Formats: sequence, structure tokens, C-alpha cells
Amino acid sequence: MATNWRKVPIEGYVCFILLMAISIVMGMEIVARYVFSNSFRWAGELSRYLFIWFTFVGASYAIIENSHIKIEALKMAFPEKVRPYLEMVGNILWFLFSVFIAYIGFKYSINLLGSNNTSTAMQIPIGIVYISIPIGYTLMAFRLLWLAIKEFKYGTLSKG
Repeated sequence: MATNWRKVPIEGYVCFILLMAISIVMGMEIVARYVFSNSFRWAGELSRYLFIWFTFVGASYAIIENSHIKIEALKMAFPEKVRPYLEMVGNILWFLFSVFIAYIGFKYSINLLGSNNTSTAMQIPIGIVYISIPIGYTLMAFRLLWLAIKEFKYGTLSKG
């Protein structure tokens, strides 16, 4: 179920802005190509990079909306009392994985930002694109931590 627009977290607004930007850039490219028989060299590249950012920021938003794909069949094989604890273990592993990817990603992105690697059409540092990965995983780690605190605070594990 969608959240109330007044309670939409920052990731929701960022995703909206990114999708709007992609739509505008691609719309301009379509008009330029088919109406004026000309195209922008940078439009496809910019759209691709915005979509990469959208993917990783959107992954954090999907945690809030409980929209990530999960393997429910495995969970259903366990007794009902065990399922909340199994979900908690899964979230802990997911959190640890997110922290690990964020750490490795930040190191890699910082190295890329320090190098002279630039994108082909826009000539921006390629590290700006790659830093979306650790930022997205850091946001996911914070949202998983927020989810764990919420679970602990409201005691939903004891209801299992």
C-alpha cells in the first residue's frame, strides 16, 4: 500500500525527481531526433546514469514500502513461531551485506573520483556514477536499521 504523500521519505522525492529528469531528457531527445533530425550526444548517457542513481536510491525506498522480492516459500516451511526470527536473521544478513557493499563501493568510488576517468559524452568524472552504489547501500543499511528498531520498539517479534 502506498504511503501518504505527507509521509513520503526523502528517497521517494529523489526517485520522483530522477524519473522526471529521465522523462524530460528522453522527451527532448525524441523531439530532437524525429522533428529536427538531430540528437544530443549526452542524452542517452545522462538518462542511463540517472537511471542507475534511481535504481540504488529506489532500493532504499523499497525497504520502506516492503517491496523487495523475498523467498517466502522457504519461510513458510518453518513453524509460524519461528518465522519472525527467521525474517530478523535475514534482515541482519541483509544489513551486513549492505554495509560491506557500501564500504567497498565507497573505496572504489573514491579511487575513481581521484583518477582522470570521465564519461564519454558528458565528460563528467565516472566516479559520480559509481558512487550511487555505496550511497544506495548506505541508505538501505540505515532503512534496515530503522526497520529493526521499529520491530524492537513495537515488539512484533513477540507476536509471532
